[in-house]
Amino acid sequence: MDRCYKLKVLILVLTCVLTPTKLIYSNEIDVNYDTKASSIQAKSIKQQNKEVINITNEELLLLSKLVTGEARGESYEGQVAVAAVVINRVKDPRFPNTIRDVIYQKNAFSVVKDGSINMQPTESAYTAAQEALYGKDPTNRAIYFWNPDIATCKWIKTLNPYMRIGNHVFAK
Repeated sequence: MDRCYKLKVLILVLTCVLTPTKLIYSNEIDVNYDTKASSIQAKSIKQQNKEVINITNEELLLLSKLVTGEARGESYEGQVAVAAVVINRVKDPRFPNTIRDVIYQKNAFSVVKDGSINMQPTESAYTAAQEALYGKDPTNRAIYFWNPDIATCKWIKTLNPYMRIGNHVFAK
């Protein structure tokens, strides 16, 4: 029994020593690390579903930055909803057909205008963006969202919202 215990400890120590640190912490977002960490993190979501649209890792990072800025203080479901709206716009022929072009479309998102698009994305925003990318859409295909308490655009108030998640309302 003493040998078995020593063998188990040796295996545990060797595993810790030989496993690269980046793999151990792969569930954390490290935007300075190459795309391998992102692909490892996304495997469980990818195995469940197929991508709704094809995007690059850079676009996924940009989408997670948008979610971080636009859905600050919102629930996780609210973060997924914001990401889903962007993806729904990419799929809609009335909007540009890339994540980057949708996000940077003139006057589309306040975080682009105020510069908070450059914030470091949160882990939950990154995961929410991934979930939306792989098909989760709590908005049921909405292409607009806004916070009615702080929205200043007169045009957006002409839309007919059909659901609310947190502080945001959603419209098609």
